[in-house]
Amino acid sequence: MTNIRHYINGNDFGEPRNWQDLEIVIDWENKTETVTLNVTDLSFVLKANKYLQDRIFNGLNGGVGVFEGEPYEIKIGDTNNPAYTFEGYLDFADDNVIFGKEEIKLKLKKRYGDDWLNDIADGFSFAYLYDKNVINDGDFVKIPYIINYVPDTMQMITLGLSLYMMTKEMIENVEKIAETVADISNASTPVVGAGVGVGAVAVTAWDIGDWVMVALKAIARIAYIIAISIAIIKLMTMIFEQLFPQKRYFKGMTYKRMFEKACQHLGLTFQSSIRELEWVNMPKKENKGDDKGFPTNDSPIYTFGDLIRTMKKLFNADYRIIGNVFYFERKDKFDDINNDVLPDYFQNQERLLNEFSLNTDEIVSNYVLKFEYDTMDRNTLDNQIGRIYQIITEPITVTNKEYVNIKNLTEIDIPFSLGSVKTKLTGLEKFAKEVGKFVDTLTGIFGNGTNIANSVQSRIGSLYLTNHFTTKDKILKVGSSGLNLNQRQFINAKYLWENYHFINSFAEINGVHNQFFKYKNYKIPMTLKQFQILLGKNKLFDNAGNVIFIDKLQYKPENATAIIDYRLNKKYTNNLKLSYVE
Repeated sequence: MTNIRHYINGNDFGEPRNWQDLEIVIDWENKTETVTLNVTDLSFVLKANKYLQDRIFNGLNGGVGVFEGEPYEIKIGDTNNPAYTFEGYLDFADDNVIFGKEEIKLKLKKRYGDDWLNDIADGFSFAYLYDKNVINDGDFVKIPYIINYVPDTMQMITLGLSLYMMTKEMIENVEKIAETVADISNASTPVVGAGVGVGAVAVTAWDIGDWVMVALKAIARIAYIIAISIAIIKLMTMIFEQLFPQKRYFKGMTYKRMFEKACQHLGLTFQSSIRELEWVNMPKKENKGDDKGFPTNDSPIYTFGDLIRTMKKLFNADYRIIGNVFYFERKDKFDDINNDVLPDYFQNQERLLNEFSLNTDEIVSNYVLKFEYDTMDRNTLDNQIGRIYQIITEPITVTNKEYVNIKNLTEIDIPFSLGSVKTKLTGLEKFAKEVGKFVDTLTGIFGNGTNIANSVQSRIGSLYLTNHFTTKDKILKVGSSGLNLNQRQFINAKYLWENYHFINSFAEINGVHNQFFKYKNYKIPMTLKQFQILLGKNKLFDNAGNVIFIDKLQYKPENATAIIDYRLNKKYTNNLKLSYVE
């Protein structure tokens, strides 16, 4: 008999009443590892019952109470070196908990398992993490943006006429300054007259009134020119802002940082080889100067659970929690190759198991990846590059077209809009830059000079927006000096297919295809040692070199038997081709 022991928070109270029904189920296809019972609950009696009921209600006298589970371990095999350890917890808050005087029935859940994640990951948002200072401003990325809408025509005409009139007025007053110089010359001419009295001599006099008048006129005209100049500067600045709005900034956050912070909150560390998680999420913006770098409550990735589900869809990925590490990878990366020697379970299947099926129901005739529009940003309507990529699977050879039954549609709706980035100066901007240099020089004369020329140049590498509001989160590639100028070269639907989704193709791509022979309910004897070899590694090879994936393993340690569902990665047709539509 296999040695099986149960521990409640390290305490050995003996086995639950229905322990003989214990069955270990590892479901690689649906990514779950759990302890499954033929009955749905664990039933505890005697000392275990008293301990657990006291534990549940200790929230009345200073304990943690019903809303915190109790650690539970099941160890199978040698006492000092068990072959298998299940780490989980008893969920007291489940609505199926049944209390009795001599017995209590509880749900058992895996620590960091799917049940735990579904219960916990949607239980907090990134706004909550910011409020608790798990996320702080140092975690945000600055996203430069500019408004590139067409200015209002009448407004530009009015500004242009005003500029013309002010410039004309300044030129005329400069001419009047020249006249004032002539007046100063006249006022400076002395009047020579005869003296009075004995021994009178000739005297020289100046007209003080003329001096005062000329000085006042000169001061007034200079002050007026200065005022006109300041007004022209302001008007020029307004015109430049209308034609070339200044660069502003929004805040965003990389998907990797969001994963890291959420995992930190849960006591986990995060690990992934997906480089594209460094892409930046710019949350939906609802007002000018919005400084929220974390997703808002109507974002598709508001909670940690939302982020996991969305990133799984985006990168055709999956996750595993092993120990205290949260791994996130393209889903085939978790197909661990098993190099250990196992009994010849998977050989000569034509003799051992005659029944099999093909995974023809999984073929997709029309596979579509598409990003969202942002209805408040006309750039997402005008620039469609990379937004949609369609992959069509069809037969190479056809005899009767009406009998072709390649079917199914898969739409990967990515809930983000793409960004359009300014990559160079237009001809008008180059001209404006030179004009700006003149204005900057002119304003420098009066102090507090402008920096128009540089502001025009610095717009390169900024995100184009129609206005300061958006209706969708944007997905962006941000570098140290601004947005990546080749934005759509990387962030596009085709890139996602070629790097992440192509493994779903039934037609072979780079030696990879998704055609399988499927075998169900294959019952075999299995020792605890053999179970230990298979644990966590579901990819093997048969003698012919074919890849075998174990989809599901149901192991009964008490009986030393297992039931296996598995699939053989082997072609059953070459009559397929792919067509691509962008």
